[in-house]
Amino acid sequence: MKKLVLMLLIMVSPMFAFSLFDDQGSDKEYLKLVSSIKDVTISTQKTRGLTNSFKNGNVAAQLLVYAQREQMMKDFDNIKALSTKVDLSDTYVKTSTTLMKRLKKLNRKAFKKDAPEVFGAYTGLIEEWIALNGKIIDSRFKTSGPTMYAAIVMLNSTLLPLTENIGKLRGMGSGIVARGSCKPSEVAKMNSFAQNIDKYRGMMESYLNKNGCKRFSKRKVNGITKDIEDYVTLSKTEVIGQDEIALDANKFFDQGTACIGGVLEVYNAMEGEIAKNLKN
Repeated sequence: MKKLVLMLLIMVSPMFAFSLFDDQGSDKEYLKLVSSIKDVTISTQKTRGLTNSFKNGNVAAQLLVYAQREQMMKDFDNIKALSTKVDLSDTYVKTSTTLMKRLKKLNRKAFKKDAPEVFGAYTGLIEEWIALNGKIIDSRFKTSGPTMYAAIVMLNSTLLPLTENIGKLRGMGSGIVARGSCKPSEVAKMNSFAQNIDKYRGMMESYLNKNGCKRFSKRKVNGITKDIEDYVTLSKTEVIGQDEIALDANKFFDQGTACIGGVLEVYNAMEGEIAKNLKN
């Protein structure tokens, strides 16, 4: 009987060990965590933009701010849940927890602060989330092979910065449109956002032209890039440096959101391809 029990333990132990590894640190779970940080980045971008639009006179944006803050809290819960399924260092856990606390605090005080200060505070936190994601990617996927690593890095280092610069153009631009004129101090910032959009859009196109994506057609990519180009052109010709702006702030914001949605389609398609090729 003792021999039988011993044999069963020997057979079960490796299976149990594999189960623990799979639950506490599989590549797919790490990829899901990377994606969840992308989600909170996107919701923070939208919160920032709507807050800026409201602070510059677009009263209709206020209720949308509250709705977006609720989405942010859901994104936090998702990050917390996924963090328990991977083997993270204490430094990561502390950093992510601190970022969540700082965002909650900023949300509570955002309407009482000056618009530029709030815009900058949200932007700083977004940059910290993207940087944290980069560290997770490097620590987990750097040894996954050059092709896989490059694909995952592209998600965080090209696609997210592209959404971020569109988000900044959208957020600051909608505030300018709501006010009806562009301040001299906003011109250089808006032009910088537009230049960065062109830079990261070009990087996205270059990567897709070289490596492709089975879930995306060339025609679809061209449509997304054209929408982004049109949004930048609209911003340059009718918003940046203009004294009398006749655009609708909500429509300008929504057009930017649609451009970000296109980039996220690319992100989701690439993420799906990456997940399919991960071993565990």
